[in-house]
Formats: sequence, structure tokens, C-alpha cells
Amino acid sequence: MSTVNVQPTTSARAAVTYALLGTGKRRAQHEKDGTTRAALLSCSLDSPEEIVRRAEQVSAAFHRRNEMYTYTQNFSPEEFDVNNPEHVQRVHELGVKLARRMNSADYLVVTHTDSAGGHLHNHIYVVNHDNLTGKALSRCRSWSRGLRQVNDELMRDEHCQVLPDPQQPKPDWDLRRNGFKDGGFEQCLGDKITEALLDPRSVDREAFEQVLAEHEVRLRITERDGWTYSMRRADNGKWGRRKASSLCDEFTSKGVEEVFVFHQQHNQQNITMKEEQHERARQAQGAAAGLGHVSSLDEPVRSRRGADTGAHTSRERGDRLPQVDGRGAERRAKATEQVDLAAARAALVDAARRRDEQQAQRDRENAERDRRATERVRRGEAERREHREALRSRLVLDDEEARSVPADDDYGLG
Repeated sequence: MSTVNVQPTTSARAAVTYALLGTGKRRAQHEKDGTTRAALLSCSLDSPEEIVRRAEQVSAAFHRRNEMYTYTQNFSPEEFDVNNPEHVQRVHELGVKLARRMNSADYLVVTHTDSAGGHLHNHIYVVNHDNLTGKALSRCRSWSRGLRQVNDELMRDEHCQVLPDPQQPKPDWDLRRNGFKDGGFEQCLGDKITEALLDPRSVDREAFEQVLAEHEVRLRITERDGWTYSMRRADNGKWGRRKASSLCDEFTSKGVEEVFVFHQQHNQQNITMKEEQHERARQAQGAAAGLGHVSSLDEPVRSRRGADTGAHTSRERGDRLPQVDGRGAERRAKATEQVDLAAARAALVDAARRRDEQQAQRDRENAERDRRATERVRRGEAERREHREALRSRLVLDDEEARSVPADDDYGLG
């Protein structure tokens, strides 16, 4: 089950940069680590930089205001799990298929798993140029002009759930921000609110306001305006404010409450996992403590040896001593009792040994599973790192090649 919406953008570079790096601290960290926000990425050209350059060239050549059309395709968490790699791959493939169905244009599909509400979604960037007609895009430019129908048809063909009641979805912030001035007050304010919503500490309104304060944003609630956000403007230093509904429905009371519930459930899952790990560790420590010191393992053996020696000595003495007073029989009975007790202790030691061997085997199997899982994650990260390095290298080469193109280049548009 998916919803899809569209927004034109006048800056392909700003839109794609946001999709790959985000904003604020997240962007700085990605740039430092050489990573991106993209869980998966597909491009009809050689690289995202090539898509951006193509959009800019076409817009300049044909004097088009909109360089791209940006689409967001959101999937229900009830159908696709954001933590399942197979589901992530499936959602990405659906985004690529939608891009190809909508128009005969160059595209970039970026799949994200970092939404505040914990749902999988695709960002689809389509160059505003039909490669078949040579004209600007005319299909799927709005929800009511073919976009919903094409997406629903794709869902049916791919045996996915289709919304029974086709109502136009409200655009989320990833889409709405493209409608505001790049780097302007509204866009900066919305980006900071998004950062606060992504923070796992935002589990209720009070905690959310504290996280907003760290980003120098205030939340005010009135009967007239509902939720209103404010921060100091960069141009004049004065406090500016915007109603939540004027920015994005995600920032309203209803939209934020859904994020709170998601964070509460996620945090509870983490607490449960930690408690289970602690309980397993406590049980392991208890089992180890039950064995006592290593020297205690020798005590039953020494007791049994002492009992055997005592029994042997008693038998010898019993043979020598007169039997008239019955003391020889009493000694032999005590010796037999000691032997039985030693045998019982030996049986307990043997049972403990078997239990330790079984636990050790389980520990080895668990360690092997953890090692394999870690190795898979490591290989996946290495592959993604190599892919990012290769992508970064191609971007650098593309930039150098672009700077070397003569000024009278016709952009290859014919």
C-alpha cells in the first residue's frame, strides 16, 4: 500500500543534495564519513551528479523554470518493514518501476529508511524533459492528472495493497520543503523541526519541546492558531513564526502524535531487548557461581577417595577386631554410607559437567551466529563504502570534465 505525491522544483541540485545528505548535523556527519542517507539508489544516468547537470542544462537550454519534478512514494509499515532488508529492496524496485512508467525521462530513485514515523519511502527525481518528444513533461505532474492512477496500477500489477479510498495524500516535509525558498526562513525552520522529530527522545510534547529548544526553536499552542513554531530569522535577527499547518501536516498536533507513538514503541523494544540480554547474562553468571571455585570440584573426589580408604581400613580392622561387641559391623555400615554419599556427589558433579558442556556448546553456536551476522554487516558496509567511493570518484571526474567543456557546448540535446 503506497501513496504518492509530486512537487516541481526549480533547483535540482538542492533537491538531490537534500535526498543524499539531509541537513544540519546529519549532513555534516555524512560529509565527514563520506556516506549518504540513501539506503538504496538507482539512476538512469551514470551518477546523481549527471542527473543534476542534465536537469540544469535542459532548463537553461529551453528556458524552463522547473528543472525537475520530485515525487515521494510512501509505503505503509503494515505492509513493508523498515528493518527488513528484503522489504527495503522491494520498495526500491517499486520506485524504479514507477519512475519508468510515469515518463520517458531521466530519473534518480533514492530509498530512505530514516523517516520520523518509521516507514519506508522513495524519493523519485525526474528531469523535466521528455526524451521521446523533446518537450517538458506533461504526464503525472499532479495527483489528479494520472499520478495516482499509474501508482495504483503498479501496485495491482505487483500484487501489493491498493488504497481502497483514493484520497489525495498530504505532502510530507521532504516534498513540501522544495516549495519554499532554498535556505529561506521556512525551509530552515522546517528542517530544524524535522531534526527534532527524528530524535528518539521526542516521545511526548514536553520532551519534544526540550529537543526543539536545543535547535533554538519554540513551540506555542493557541486556540486560534493551534501549533505554531518560531525561531530567530537569519536576515534581521527578529523572531519569526509559522503555523504548523502552513509548513507541513507532519508538524501539526495529529502528525506529531504519530511520531511520538512510534518513538515510544521503538524505545520500549530497545528496553525489552536490553532486559533480555541482562537476564541472559545474569543467568550465565548464576550458573558459573553455582559451580563454585575450581578447587571445589575436587572435593567430592577427595571425599570419595577418603571414604574408599576409610572403608578399606574399616574392613581390615573389622577382620582383626573381635565381633562380639558389634562395633565392626557398625563401622562397615558407616563406611558403606560414606561410599553412597560420595557416589551421590559424583553423580551431581557429572550432571554439572554435562550441563556446562551443553551450555558451552550453546555459547559457541551463539558466538558463531553473531560472528556470521557481524561479518555480513561488515561486508555490506564495505560494499556500500566502495560504492560510495566509486560514486564520489565519478562525481569528481564528472566535475572536472564539465569544467573542461567549451563554452559553446550544445549540451548534447540536438
